[in-house]
Amino acid sequence: LVDKSGRVIAVLVGQPRDESGWAKLNDDVQLLFEDARASCEVGSTLAHRRGEFTSLTAGISYGGGQKVLSNLNQTGKNEDVVQGLLDNPLIKRLAGFGNAAFKLFAPRLYEYYASTMCDLVAHDEELQPNFKKGVFGAATFNLGPRVATYLHTDHLNLPAGWCAITALGHFNSKEGGHLLLWDLKLMAEFPPGALILIPSAILRHSNTVVGPAEQRYSFTQYSAGGLFRWVECGYKSQKEFFKEGGSYAITGAARWLRGVGMWSTWEELQGPTSST
Repeated sequence: LVDKSGRVIAVLVGQPRDESGWAKLNDDVQLLFEDARASCEVGSTLAHRRGEFTSLTAGISYGGGQKVLSNLNQTGKNEDVVQGLLDNPLIKRLAGFGNAAFKLFAPRLYEYYASTMCDLVAHDEELQPNFKKGVFGAATFNLGPRVATYLHTDHLNLPAGWCAITALGHFNSKEGGHLLLWDLKLMAEFPPGALILIPSAILRHSNTVVGPAEQRYSFTQYSAGGLFRWVECGYKSQKEFFKEGGSYAITGAARWLRGVGMWSTWEELQGPTSST
């Protein structure tokens, strides 16, 4: 998806060319998510801001009431459930595909994520990334059984950043599970096993319901804007940074322009062309 300036703002990536292997991965991850949902501890209601389904989140985050940047805490036996998911080779392959697609379609933004994660981990050895070679700070496992998200933005994510979302399960993608990008007035088929990359902090998005006998899950990777702010403030909160007399080197508007400047252009993705 390209804006009027030729910048690539989102990508409907699809899936790897290994169709049979990827289809089996989708089947196996469905079983894995079903087991995780049955094993985890959830509150009295499954309703939350993004929909009515069970979800677990893991990784490094800052914001939403956190006083310091840290790994997200898990309650009760959810710690074992989440760690089991993160250690599973199937999940590592899903994460790796999202990471590789991000690097391919937005290499400058990818490097910004990568360098920020490297800086954070180098400064605080207690921080544990979800995946050894991953550049995203956090991941969410939407465990179904029929994930349909409400209209929302992920407002705590990096504004110009991208979120990698993989749809999983068994459903007819021509009849349900569509991706809705409300600001772009766009609806797209989003079949099981497919990956999309979108700036989820600024684009309102949701997905349509699937049939009562169908299953839909999703796996998302993203980074909170607070991670980048923490580094920019010298590994401290913005409040502490200002209290110590600190000031940002650039304005918010300039920071936004720097962010969208990290998006690729359509011409760049086409590669060099020979003149005739």
